[in-house]
Amino acid sequence: MKKSILLKFNFIFLFFFLINNYLSSKEMQKEIFFSAYLKGINLASASGEIIIKSNKLYFNLNARTVGIFSIISEWQQTINVEATILNNVLKSKEYKSSDSRGKKKGHIYLKFINNFPKIISAQPDPREDKRRTKINKNLLKNTSDPVIGIINMGINGNCNNEEFIFDGKRKYSLRSKFLKKDKIGKHNFYTNEIDVIKCEFNIKKLNGYTKKEIKKYPKNGYIWYKKVRNNLYFPAKIEISTNWGSFICLIKEKDPKHESDSL
Repeated sequence: MKKSILLKFNFIFLFFFLINNYLSSKEMQKEIFFSAYLKGINLASASGEIIIKSNKLYFNLNARTVGIFSIISEWQQTINVEATILNNVLKSKEYKSSDSRGKKKGHIYLKFINNFPKIISAQPDPREDKRRTKINKNLLKNTSDPVIGIINMGINGNCNNEEFIFDGKRKYSLRSKFLKKDKIGKHNFYTNEIDVIKCEFNIKKLNGYTKKEIKKYPKNGYIWYKKVRNNLYFPAKIEISTNWGSFICLIKEKDPKHESDSL
C-alpha cells in the first residue's frame, strides 16, 4: 500500500532529530515517544530509547500504525542504530531497519567501515533490483545512515547544514535553513506551550532511486526545534508535504526515572 511507503520513509526521516541535545552528556538514557498524523487523523505511533555511554550512542525504536490505519495497513518498523561521538558530531557505525506489512517483511543492515557504508544483509536486496542504477562506491564516501545524517544536520540548531545520506538503496542530501522564532500551542500530546524556532528543509534525490520513488517521495517540509541547553536543540514537531496530504509528527521524551514528560 502506498501509505506504507510514506510511513517507512517518514519514520526513518523524522525520528532522529531529537538526539542532538544529548551529545555533550557522558552518560544518558531517555525514553522517546512519537505520534504521527495524516490529514489530522492519527496514523502511527512509536516509542523507544536513546542511550549514551562514553563516546557511543545507541538508538532503538518501534513504530506501528494505529486506529483505522492499522486496519488498512498492519505496518510495523523497528530501527536500531549505533554511532560514535567525536567533537559533538556523530559517525555512523551500524544501521538496522526491519519492517513488515501483513505477511510482507523486509530489512536492511549496514555497517560503516573506513567512512564507507557496506550492506551486510538486505531483503529485498537492492543490489539485485534492476530498477535501480548502481551507485559508484566512491560516491558513498563520508555518507551517514538516515538517522545519523539527520541528527548531524540539526546538531546545533543553526538550520544551515547539508548532509549526505545512504539508506542502503538511495543516496540523498538534506539541506535546512532558519525561518523564524515561533511557538507551538498546548496540545493533548504536550503539557505546555513551547518556544521554538521554525526551519525549512529540502530533500535532493541523488542516486539509486526508481522512477516511481523519484515521483512519489517527499521533497521538502518544516521542523520546529526547542532549545534545551546552550546551543543544542530538540525537535518538537515536523511537517512534510506528501501526495496524500500533510504528514505531521509530534515528538517528546521522558526520563525513565520520572513519570512526567519533558515536553
